[in-house]
Amino acid sequence: MTTALRRGRDTDTALVVGVGVVALVGTIAAVLVNPVIAVAGLVAIVGAVAIVEHPGFGALAIAAFAILRLSDVATDFHGAPSTFTPLLALILVALLARSIRTGERPVGGGRALVAIVALATVALLSLLSTPGVEAGFNGLIDLIKDGAVAVAIGLLLRSPNTLRQIVWVLLGGGIFLSALSILQFLTDAYGSSFGGFAQSELQHVVGTTDEVRISGPIGDPNFYAQWLVMLVPLAIDRFHDEVSFPLRWIAAGAATMSAAVIVITFSRGALLALVVVVGMMMLRQPPKLSTVVAVAAVGVLSLPFLPPGYVDRMVALSDIGGTDIGTDPSLRAREVEIAVAAQMFMDDPLTGIGYANYASSYQSYARTLGMERVAKPRAAHNLYLETAAETGIPGVVVLGGVIIAVSASLAEGRKRFRSTGNHRADGIGYAIGVALVGYLVTSVFLHLAFARPVFLLIGIALTFPALASTENKSRHRALRAGP
Repeated sequence: MTTALRRGRDTDTALVVGVGVVALVGTIAAVLVNPVIAVAGLVAIVGAVAIVEHPGFGALAIAAFAILRLSDVATDFHGAPSTFTPLLALILVALLARSIRTGERPVGGGRALVAIVALATVALLSLLSTPGVEAGFNGLIDLIKDGAVAVAIGLLLRSPNTLRQIVWVLLGGGIFLSALSILQFLTDAYGSSFGGFAQSELQHVVGTTDEVRISGPIGDPNFYAQWLVMLVPLAIDRFHDEVSFPLRWIAAGAATMSAAVIVITFSRGALLALVVVVGMMMLRQPPKLSTVVAVAAVGVLSLPFLPPGYVDRMVALSDIGGTDIGTDPSLRAREVEIAVAAQMFMDDPLTGIGYANYASSYQSYARTLGMERVAKPRAAHNLYLETAAETGIPGVVVLGGVIIAVSASLAEGRKRFRSTGNHRADGIGYAIGVALVGYLVTSVFLHLAFARPVFLLIGIALTFPALASTENKSRHRALRAGP
């Protein structure tokens, strides 16, 4: 055994033992405080050792944490300390150890790092001339944490097989959350949040109708629906591509359950985005006429079972821009928010009012415009207007640049995968692009928040060309090596 190999194995052993000891001590402490945390501690031991031994498992862990919002649920509902930052630190240590041991370098992550640095830079510059420093810097820290997901997934993603596994982790999380939401809806079990993964709240829906709106692990039905919209194209792609019959129908179940939960969240923007993403997936894999007829029939037959006020709430979208918009409090508030955002941008188009300062500045602007109609601060509920209002023209330019870079990276990577005959990876790339389109559509109605799943997809998209090139090089090496 060479000295280098022995040193590498000794390093691995030390890391595994160290992680195990720390996790064991944490688990013992957890047993004395909270049994739920104890179970999580045991899972952490296995996961930590797996990540240290094989950093690729870290990609799956990040996907699970992102889609289930594990760290926030554990902290908010079970009193556990934050676990997401330690997870990222552990992954970086594991990557460093692997690099020292084998000389391997990550294939991606660079483009994602540039994108996140650009977004953080314009956010920071916008704060240099604004009084709302505390709120702005807190928002900036959240942006960096979410953006770290994109960088980390780029560092960890090394093969199309890992990419497929990440997609299945996301779909598995979506099935879990959707199942809890559907169970909650069918049994009226709104008194339980199912450990924080199935939150709900009675909210105004339309006219004089109030209904419980399901919000999953997020606590906001619109953002929960936004997450589920992104899962639908991934599930449809897996249905068409998987060879295994059980996996195909699990994927079909994931798409169907996600769509059903989008409906019971009462999110109008998400329903519109759902139509868009399903239409885009149909363009790639046109369904049989019999399938379209069957789905349409199921949709019509389901109308009597829709929640009270659902159809009226959707129809109210036609009032946008008309005189009847004043009868819908939600649409009326969005009208005010748009006017406020536009005024913020016009007041300072170069730097905006400062990153993450829209909510704290909303009341004063609404009063100045004579449009104050809500009693509490409001978010912009529009990613593009929020960006313009808070960070000005530089922020809009950078956001547009990131969108273009993501689109170009996906197109470049998909072309390379097609040239090597890897149609599965090409299909996943298309589905990720459609998922991101779904996010952009819902972002017309929502601002930037709860964004880790979308940063995960952004990180994958920006790594796509490097992933395809690495796969191509591996194929060439295998061909040269012969049988």
